[in-house]
Amino acid sequence: MTGFSGASPPIRIAEMGLGDLPEVLEIEKASHVEPWDERFFREEFERPHSRLLVALKQATEVAGYICFWMVADEVQIFNLAVAPGERRRGVGRSLLLEALKIACRNKARLALLEVRRGNTAARRLYESVGFRPAGIRPGYYGVGREAAVLMELEMDRAWRSRWFAGSDPDPTEGVSWSLRHP
Repeated sequence: MTGFSGASPPIRIAEMGLGDLPEVLEIEKASHVEPWDERFFREEFERPHSRLLVALKQATEVAGYICFWMVADEVQIFNLAVAPGERRRGVGRSLLLEALKIACRNKARLALLEVRRGNTAARRLYESVGFRPAGIRPGYYGVGREAAVLMELEMDRAWRSRWFAGSDPDPTEGVSWSLRHP
């Protein structure tokens, strides 16, 4: 489990369970122009390479979530969202860094994601942890045919030292998040 004290009350990162879906779906609808439906999330629970984490406040209230895939030596971030009332408090950064730490422990060296060109808040978050634009996909998002910015992050030794100093993301160590089952 990872704690975050930038928001009040403290945030805890945990594995997403099926019981979290009602709150996750509310955050999803409030956060995305083209939100995933429950079926998409349920499919992610079944994929062996998919990981879903939630940020919890007061032990059970979902403040945000992230969905990512571990594929070979890469991590692909597919969905990250924070409840409107919890934004700009470090919840998204905590989720992102926890996903990247798990990826490093699983020997990932490259992180990839796509973000709407117009989502400047998300782009700033990603850039603040080292992601850099790597390309554009014109008309990628259906509604409004908005372009996607492809972003990538090389998680080399220097990057890992900067972000995980004192908590080495060595793949031989145990995970730092709590398991919760549906």
